[in-house]
Amino acid sequence: MEPHKCPASNILLFLLSVLCPDGDKGYAQAAVFRSRIWDVNQKSLYLQNNELVAGYLQGPNFALEEKIYWIHNRAFHQDKFPIILSIQDGKRCLACSSSAWPALQLENINITDLHKDSREESGRFTFFLSNKDGIWRFESAACPGWFLCTSSRANEPLGLTQLPGPSHVVDFYFQPC
Repeated sequence: MEPHKCPASNILLFLLSVLCPDGDKGYAQAAVFRSRIWDVNQKSLYLQNNELVAGYLQGPNFALEEKIYWIHNRAFHQDKFPIILSIQDGKRCLACSSSAWPALQLENINITDLHKDSREESGRFTFFLSNKDGIWRFESAACPGWFLCTSSRANEPLGLTQLPGPSHVVDFYFQPC
């Protein structure tokens, strides 16, 4: 499934209008949103041994699910819907490593601090959000062509891939909570 540039900007505008009905753009730019994210195979994200992993959480274990906090990154071209993702109340951000082979890592940095950074400084924390028929993809701004992915196996770390397929799931559900 090939996501297209979506009416995601319309979703953002709707969310901003709900959160900022008076049109205060200064506040709207710094708004942090909270969402659920899970892959199309119904694996939820949770923290295990300081890694964000995807697995099947049922019953009381569902409480382990990490909520995703995100903020719109205005340092990038807006038609790509750039966002910064974090967990743990926005205190730990997802980032692409700066190594030769891109890898996903968690960094102890507040999401609202990144909002103030330039494109160069916030790029490795930024993902371009695309949507098709309610299925979302998250492409790394720092590593174009690399997408957030889960493994086809449960309880494996969230990662990055440039080869979507059965073993690397790049399609997610993304829902405000």
